[in-house]
Amino acid sequence: MIEIGFYLLTVAIVFAPLMILNKSDRPAKRKRTYSFIIIGWFIYVFTLSNSGWLEDFNFPPRVPLLIVVPAILGIIVYTSQKWVKEAIAKTPDHQTIYIQSFRILVELLIYGAFLIGIFPKKATFEGLNYDILVGITALIVGVLVQKGIFKSKAILIWNILSLAILGLTVYSFISSYYFSDMMSGNYGFVRMPYIFLAAFLLPMAIFYHVTSIRQQSLKKETPN
Repeated sequence: MIEIGFYLLTVAIVFAPLMILNKSDRPAKRKRTYSFIIIGWFIYVFTLSNSGWLEDFNFPPRVPLLIVVPAILGIIVYTSQKWVKEAIAKTPDHQTIYIQSFRILVELLIYGAFLIGIFPKKATFEGLNYDILVGITALIVGVLVQKGIFKSKAILIWNILSLAILGLTVYSFISSYYFSDMMSGNYGFVRMPYIFLAAFLLPMAIFYHVTSIRQQSLKKETPN
């Protein structure tokens, strides 16, 4: 059941950005290109995961270097393109905030995976992972933004604080696997579908933070 949850949530969140691409200049072409990128990334992650190469938790840390860092760099480059910025500018601010509520489901899946011995307790909301708070506040902040109560400054503050919490979550995983022998011999984290956490769900959370922040910066560049 937990594995099915990871598959379903990953598919839903990975293709959610299509709502932004619908606002681009050539939506069909943009969505097709995005889909090819996602499929290519999936093949890359699937190949790495099944090769067993990620199961070495010695330094340098392979999952962060080969999965997380490339995904984040790809997001920064992708959202820096002019046509993406134009699509982002046309997307309502509250939409990119509301969708962060998917992190509630992510945290429940992480906890479920902990109960079956895949993830360490330290990486759950009973440990150092407070990311579920971002998912909960996303619903509240989304309403406040939609009603016009929260403006650009408040949105930026929420995004920065949320990224800080996400950083703590990443630390909880890295410290459990690379700075401790507590998870020695447990390779579930780097196998399908649990590798989706690092390869897709984490990057998509960052993608929507980057998108939300860019929305606010674009407003300053093109004031009404």
